[in-house]
Amino acid sequence: MIKDYKKQSGHVPSSSRGFTLIETFVAITILVITVLGPMSLLSRALQDSRFIKDQMTASFLAQEGVELAIDDRNGDGDKYNKTGTINDLLYTCSQFYWHTGTGFDCSPGGGTATNYGREVKVDQIDLPVGGNQYRITSTASYMAGTVTKYITSSTIIFAY
Repeated sequence: MIKDYKKQSGHVPSSSRGFTLIETFVAITILVITVLGPMSLLSRALQDSRFIKDQMTASFLAQEGVELAIDDRNGDGDKYNKTGTINDLLYTCSQFYWHTGTGFDCSPGGGTATNYGREVKVDQIDLPVGGNQYRITSTASYMAGTVTKYITSSTIIFAY
């Protein structure tokens, strides 16, 4: 008899009620916040890793320019008869190309254009006591969006 009364009165037991609109909205809001937080952190981490990769590659190219100039001094040294910018494709390059088998190169032959460049300068330093020193400055450049960034590496060596 009690069961019939509940059906007729329209009263529904609390265990069979659904969610209200406000409860549903609060649940969705909490779900969105918990999902979007880590997603935005992941997006920022990807942007930072690209920036760091470009910066490290430019740093390696700048250091390589210094090492190539030192290697030339240790070899025949013919580039040390003059000062200024070394106009050798191995050293100074306005745009590098990536070749899968060999790495960075200045010749586009089959390579993919990159946003890296390098300039190597050798300046003679005259010493009052005699002997000469050379300042080698290698500056690598890369594009970070629409801005050109520069990384410089330099050293001083003695002439033989």
